[in-house]
Amino acid sequence: MSGVHSSKLVYQIWNNPKDNNSLRLSLAGYKFLVQDLKLKSYKFEFDKPLANKHLLQLERLFQGMYYLIGAHRIVVFDEQEAAMLSLMDGDLKKYLSNLESNT
Repeated sequence: MSGVHSSKLVYQIWNNPKDNNSLRLSLAGYKFLVQDLKLKSYKFEFDKPLANKHLLQLERLFQGMYYLIGAHRIVVFDEQEAAMLSLMDGDLKKYLSNLESNT
């Protein structure tokens, strides 16, 4: 794959393509993983919307690819992180706080 084509792909799949550590997917990236690659995903809903602090924590601390649906839902593709979120009853804010305090 040439550099030009792969560069365009990066901008289509990732929400923040200039940050090599960001694993937040764009809508096109999410659709590609779910519809074309048929990867297993896990959805979690929040009672209250995520704050900017949580968005930054996601960028820094999350180890797997994820897609945000608005400010009230997240789709996770990493089974281990999905299991940890499930153990915390889907409380992403609590999970992120625990990750931050343990790093």
